[in-house]
Amino acid sequence: MSPPPTPAPTVPHPLDDVPLDLLPGTSYEVRDALGRYISRDLLGPWDGENEKLPYRSAGPQDRYLVGMLGPRVSDAHTSRELRRSAAQAAEVEPGSDADGREAEPADRLTPQAAGRMWASSMGLSFVVPASIGTLTVRASWGRYARTEAVNDEGRPVSVWGREQVDRECDIDVTSPGDHGRALDGDASQDPDAPCIRLDVQVRRRQVGADGEDLRVLEVALVNALPEARELRDANWLFQTRLEVTAFPDERAAVFLPIDDPLGPGSGPAPDDPEERRLRLLYRDSLRHALGRNVAVHAHVRAGERRAHKLETTWLPEYDVPVTTAPRPKDQKLLAGLELGMDELAELAVPDRSGELAAALAPLADGYHQWLQEQRNKAQSLPDGLRKTAEEAVEEAEEICHRITLGIDHLRADPTALEAFRFANRAMALQRRNTSIAALRAGREDDPASYGEVRAQVYGENEADDAARAAARRAGASWRPFQLAFVLLNVASLAQPGHEHRGTTREAVVDLLFFPTGGGKTEAYLGLAALTFALRRLQGTVGTGADAHSGAAGVAVLMRYTLRLLTAQQFQRAAALVCATEVLRREAVASGDERWGTTPFRIGLWVGTSVSPNWFGEAREQIAGAVDSADDKHARVIQVLSCPWCGQGLSAHRNMDADEGRRRVLLYCPRGEGEDRCPFSRLAAPGEGIPVLTVDEEIYRLAPAMLIATVDKLAQLPWNGYAGLLFGRVTEWCPRHGFRHPDLDAETGCGSRHNAKGTLRAVRSQHVPRLRPPDLIIQDELHLISGALGTTVGLFEAAVDQLCGWSFSSADGNRHEVGPKIVASTATTKRAADQVRGVFGRKVAVFPPQVLDVGDTFFSRRVDLSSGHPGRRYLGVCAHGTRLKAAEIRVAEIMLLAGQQLFDTYGEPADPYMTLVGYFNATRELAGMRRYLDDDITTRVRRNGSRKGHEPIADRLVGTEMLNIQELTSRISSADIGATLKRLETGFAPEWHTSKRRRALRAEWAEAYRDKRDPRVDPPRRAQQPVDAVLATSMLQVGVDVSRFGLMLVVGQPKNTAEYIQASSRVGRDVRRPGLVVTLYNWSRPRDLAHFEDFEHYHATFYRQVEALSVTPFTRRALDRGTAAVYVAALRQAAYEHSRNTDAHTLDLDGDVAAEVERRLLERAEIVGGDRARGYLSERIDTLKDRWAEQREGASALLGYRKEKKDNILVSGLLNRADGGRWDELTVPMSMRETENEINLLFAGAGSLVDQPSGSGPAWVFGPVPGDADTGAGSADAAVDSDELGPAPVAGKERR
Repeated sequence: MSPPPTPAPTVPHPLDDVPLDLLPGTSYEVRDALGRYISRDLLGPWDGENEKLPYRSAGPQDRYLVGMLGPRVSDAHTSRELRRSAAQAAEVEPGSDADGREAEPADRLTPQAAGRMWASSMGLSFVVPASIGTLTVRASWGRYARTEAVNDEGRPVSVWGREQVDRECDIDVTSPGDHGRALDGDASQDPDAPCIRLDVQVRRRQVGADGEDLRVLEVALVNALPEARELRDANWLFQTRLEVTAFPDERAAVFLPIDDPLGPGSGPAPDDPEERRLRLLYRDSLRHALGRNVAVHAHVRAGERRAHKLETTWLPEYDVPVTTAPRPKDQKLLAGLELGMDELAELAVPDRSGELAAALAPLADGYHQWLQEQRNKAQSLPDGLRKTAEEAVEEAEEICHRITLGIDHLRADPTALEAFRFANRAMALQRRNTSIAALRAGREDDPASYGEVRAQVYGENEADDAARAAARRAGASWRPFQLAFVLLNVASLAQPGHEHRGTTREAVVDLLFFPTGGGKTEAYLGLAALTFALRRLQGTVGTGADAHSGAAGVAVLMRYTLRLLTAQQFQRAAALVCATEVLRREAVASGDERWGTTPFRIGLWVGTSVSPNWFGEAREQIAGAVDSADDKHARVIQVLSCPWCGQGLSAHRNMDADEGRRRVLLYCPRGEGEDRCPFSRLAAPGEGIPVLTVDEEIYRLAPAMLIATVDKLAQLPWNGYAGLLFGRVTEWCPRHGFRHPDLDAETGCGSRHNAKGTLRAVRSQHVPRLRPPDLIIQDELHLISGALGTTVGLFEAAVDQLCGWSFSSADGNRHEVGPKIVASTATTKRAADQVRGVFGRKVAVFPPQVLDVGDTFFSRRVDLSSGHPGRRYLGVCAHGTRLKAAEIRVAEIMLLAGQQLFDTYGEPADPYMTLVGYFNATRELAGMRRYLDDDITTRVRRNGSRKGHEPIADRLVGTEMLNIQELTSRISSADIGATLKRLETGFAPEWHTSKRRRALRAEWAEAYRDKRDPRVDPPRRAQQPVDAVLATSMLQVGVDVSRFGLMLVVGQPKNTAEYIQASSRVGRDVRRPGLVVTLYNWSRPRDLAHFEDFEHYHATFYRQVEALSVTPFTRRALDRGTAAVYVAALRQAAYEHSRNTDAHTLDLDGDVAAEVERRLLERAEIVGGDRARGYLSERIDTLKDRWAEQREGASALLGYRKEKKDNILVSGLLNRADGGRWDELTVPMSMRETENEINLLFAGAGSLVDQPSGSGPAWVFGPVPGDADTGAGSADAAVDSDELGPAPVAGKERR
């Protein structure tokens, strides 16, 4: 009997039969529309000036979030609230906070809200000349009252209706005093009269330097109406607004800047040189008014310094212009400059070095001419600014001189010229291969996609030679500042004895200061490629005992503070290393033996939680991945796609554990055909992709580039074999690599190995000492601050010694050599103090800021336009509403509006479909995670279609849930790369518009019911785009997801640098302009102050960056760090000190120890003066005494660490920071172990949310005390009872 026929589908085909009907548009237009939706929903009115709220709406106070002024509160209520506030204040000590933040006001009643839980007034203050006589103030607001309407069934109902109210009055500014008046209600002079009034206070200000008589005005709109007994919203004011202009000419510019550096009454220049420089740079960024409970927008015409109109705004906006690197077409002084990497490589040969110099000359000549123009401009500045400007020009001229010297050095030094050629060729390959990998995202597992994308990047599909050349050139060109930074450092890298990398006080750290996303990474990768080449080409420097070889070893040490940043930069740097290795192979194949047989490799030297320490661990992880066909626990794989070609990688398919050589090998699977990857099994047998992620391999092979977290340097006092990374080598095993007795004990390596399988018999060879790292790159310098920065600065004294070496030149002069150090940051202040504290060197900032913050010649702020829209910041401060309720409301409209605009425009709205939430603490993020799973999910499933007479799309259809990911320290390192990769997956109009979602669900439901195959397969949840990603400080550096366009920052971050860095994660692609919504906590005075000064703060927030504190040689820092630094420097100073048991015999008064001590004390004096030197000397003496005591009291051998060796128990000199008493010999295993942890146990922890955030562990929440409080101003009633009225019943619904 045949089965019954499958019923034919009765629903439309979800892709073929459901039209999209999208409108044309750009992301720039979508962002504007998104801002309008946010304003309509949070401030109102949603349906226009005469709107009527939906039937059964809870009322306008619950419908809207901001812009409201509440009525006067009764005295009894005021007293009760003040008592409550006092009780709260008594329970919280200043500076205490549950999540360990710095001293910050607690969530409690503030003076700004004296006696009430909502704002009853708002206004502004400003300065005008008394001579203007009169100002006009326009006040407007909305009043809601019950009115009649007809519902959908035609029956009359009572609803809330809005009435627009406008009032205007003139203010006499000539006479100081109170000029208030009633605008509505009781017009008597009684201050307690029930009315809506305008309070105006006029004060005389000190006469300006030019004799002008000035007035300070404070204007406030006050709701002095009593609370309504029955209709609670009847006496509230909504959408309140003030506007102030001159009278009678409202276009007259009369509002003075509060402080004008160019004005006659600007006052004396600050004593601090950096403050003088900032005053010069930001002389045109003026503040004209300050808000009171509200923000202010000042209208200023181009070319004027006074404003002609001031107006309050509850949702302030500011567009931060994009900073770009001008190219020759944008900067006429760069005409003739060659930026193409291929073209520069062709010119970098001895026969064409003159042409190369001519091609690079516009960089130095153009900059020199520009500086002369700036010097001339400085002459027109006031006396207080002119001297500062001239000093700035002189500093910039020194940079210009160094660029010129770099160009000259390329002509004079054939080795430097060849290295420059190599660096350009390598960077050209790196740039193109990085583009190929990016374009293959989503198709990385399809080998055929490589040829298609490669042809696109290399311009092979273009119609003619000119177009092909243009495409190739566009894919591999420097930006002028990147090329200048390379030239700036050519001389110091090419000359080991150069003063900028010496050990004297003349050593210099070059700080690359450029906004986030501007291309800093490529600048220092170019330096890395140059360093690789210089070491190989220079070979061995010095003779005899001074000989140091450049044929192998770590050439470049790149250091970071966060593992997320390290992981992302590792992929970019690996692409460069792959490029240099391909070039090395080509050179060796052509007979050029100078490049050596040691491959260029890159190593990831980070914590155990990120990558394995030993080969055995890695082998087990690979085996586990093969058995489960899943890489989830394979931490050994840290690159998810081939750095050369972008092919997808996995541990269970592409990784081998070579037992004989103790190597972990990762092969690219694209190994077929003539264009096979050079790192596939066929092309690179026994080596594969030149990436090392196991600590043991990193020590044994000493990769050319080492990417590390600063914490890893804490291993130096504990592990003698860590010195192999700094050139302290003696023997090389052809099978296993560099040897060290302590390492041999773990690996089983010996002086000889017999033949085994395919492995030949080998003997160890003596090798000359290697050059230590020639280049140290410290990315994101601003993160090296506070306690971590202090500890790093102290450890740096040891690292500096490990990187130091000396040699005698041909003329007999002795040269002390240190590493060239470069650093980068997008935010800095007091950079000279910070660099001196961390590195003990001077600093040179590049590009230096001269006269104008918007133009440094190498960087320029671009005027706002649709082509360069900038990043928009929007402020929200919901007075009287709990932050919890505000978060829910703001997130709701951001998600709903994103869906509505995606339904309207499609792909241009994709950047605003993933909401990035940024939080100051994990505790706050956990709360938002719960809201997203509960309240917000419920609301975005139904509230879009219930907004009013103009509804918008719901975000979720049916039983869909929001797709949420997390980027915090809770996420395992193995999942970070996968999470970032998933975040690149965008929303597709074909699948994710509301129409298509409903059609797809109907198709799948019918197919399930009729037991037929769906005509469209549902995607796996893991492949779905992400609706929301929640992050803490981990997000602020290194995350580069180009499609991010929408962010919610909850609470003003603790410092401005963090705010800039975090918010810069959105809008990185100029075609997808970013929108950052900052939700302020009104009960925190600091948050409120930032909101009231919103526009000026964002216009100058690079100026607002706080200075960083680094104090490595203070008493407390030395208490915690002296042992670690002294032991690290002394143990690694000589091979014969580095073995574990050498602690027993090391001569603490010998020449080596004396030299180590001398250099440490000299470093302390450079950083902290004589007092610091004295502190350190005292600690070292105490440490040496304890060391001697331990040696004398040891019953057996004394080692640096405790171990059992040849059945002999070795006692340990050093104590771990494991929670016990901290003494002179306690040495942490991490830079962050400076204090003992205190573990707290809490009983009855309850349950948090039902599911984890993405790959994060599940949250656990307990009941929240006080949530039952839904009194006035708490706004919880709005969340729990929905401001739009009862929800329509759809099956079994919550509530």
